[in-house]
Amino acid sequence: MDISRFEQFSALMTSAAKSVSKLKAAQMDAFSLSGAHTNCLCRLHEAGSLTQGELTRLEQMDRSQVSRVLRDLAQKGYVVSDTQAGYKRRYALTPVGEQTAARVEAIILDINRFVSDAIPDADIEVFYKTLTTITQNLQLAVEKYGRETLE
Repeated sequence: MDISRFEQFSALMTSAAKSVSKLKAAQMDAFSLSGAHTNCLCRLHEAGSLTQGELTRLEQMDRSQVSRVLRDLAQKGYVVSDTQAGYKRRYALTPVGEQTAARVEAIILDINRFVSDAIPDADIEVFYKTLTTITQNLQLAVEKYGRETLE
């Protein structure tokens, strides 16, 4: 990747991330949910139940943030946990959480259709495959160069 492509990639990723953040803030405000709350709510809806550790890995968030999000979702009545102690405790959505997650996912699907309906499915598949590869390679680059100074 030459310098101009790297700069273009960086600018596009930053712009996309800002747009996603703005959409999450605007659309999730009605539910008093942040982006992290939304991600965990949808992940629980998809999985049925998860431990804090599973959510941490799946969402690539730190454990303390997931803990705060789960506490907030429980206080809102969206999430309950089983009686196991510690990190084996499983969290699942309440009926209110299920309804909220379904409404949130409908909003996400509507936005997703708006953004990508004009793009052929094959192109979308290639895009996500390529983005996954780039992301994995960037993570490897962080491991290799993250603490080194290039000269």
